[in-house]
Amino acid sequence: MLSSSEQRIWDDIERFYAAETAEPVLPGPKPARRGRPDAGGGDDLPAAVVAGVWGAILLVLFGAVDVGLAIGAATALGWLLWRSWPSLRGPATTSAVPASQTE
Repeated sequence: MLSSSEQRIWDDIERFYAAETAEPVLPGPKPARRGRPDAGGGDDLPAAVVAGVWGAILLVLFGAVDVGLAIGAATALGWLLWRSWPSLRGPATTSAVPASQTE
């Protein structure tokens, strides 16, 4: 059994403990920016990119340097567009549900 002063102190401890547990979580450091989460390396490259790279290499090796560089540049542009297409569309089109139905 606690005396009245001990009971008052114990009530204060419980009240302060309850208030202390409701502290907000401080924001941590931002995670490093990474590419697409589903990117698995070179295994998920489109066949057109792979064929374009090999075609450009073979054309340069066999003497058609201008054509090989042109195909290489077109392949690089196609790969860049393929790689950044989700971010170019914007955040509004990433959902399968139209915005008017989500409200």
